[in-house]
Amino acid sequence: MPYQSGPVRYEYRLTESGRGLLPVLVAMQDWADRWLLGDGTLSGSAAPDSAETARLAALPGTRLPELTLPAHTGGELDPVDPAAGATVLFCYPATGRPAPLPADWGDIPGAVGCTLENRLFREAYPEFRAAGLALRGVSIQRPDEQREFAEAEAIPFPLLSDLDVRLTAALRLPTFHVGQGLRLKRAVLVLDRERVVRRTFFPVTDIPGAVRQALADAREVALRAPGLPG
Repeated sequence: MPYQSGPVRYEYRLTESGRGLLPVLVAMQDWADRWLLGDGTLSGSAAPDSAETARLAALPGTRLPELTLPAHTGGELDPVDPAAGATVLFCYPATGRPAPLPADWGDIPGAVGCTLENRLFREAYPEFRAAGLALRGVSIQRPDEQREFAEAEAIPFPLLSDLDVRLTAALRLPTFHVGQGLRLKRAVLVLDRERVVRRTFFPVTDIPGAVRQALADAREVALRAPGLPG
């Protein structure tokens, strides 16, 4: 698709068959992160000097391609809210409701804490709204699983399903393989209204601290948005 003339430049987009390869590519990246660049340990987190940490630290300045993901509220939703001064995306592995988690879930570093994280963002949500900020949670769980969890926990913001790993592949987000599938590692991203990543938090070892910092950084990003003072 041409997006510029003189000289003509094209934006290349994946076909359906190309998008069908995304889970394979993400699984290969996950294998390499664990077995080639890591020590083989199964973890929902990462060391500060890991390749995954370096990859997330290099994300600021990267623009998220146009895409939509299934939302627990129904239909598809853009991960970035163009009407908000900034959008916070928090990625989490999985909640234990309604689908049971693997028996060894509690033994995987960084895996536990998804319900707590959602509850803390829920408690802080009025502050996000008052500051003109958008908030979305993202996991590789199915939309129906997210819907049941959101209803049980009264989650007021959208939970997005990256079941086809389109967002994961676009930003090369870190994952880990457990049970029968991939799970996102816990990470927090702040994007501006132009879809550009401005802040990243990874690894997330202090969940309450990450919630507070995400709110503070998103406010700062919003103040620097085009058309706003700052």
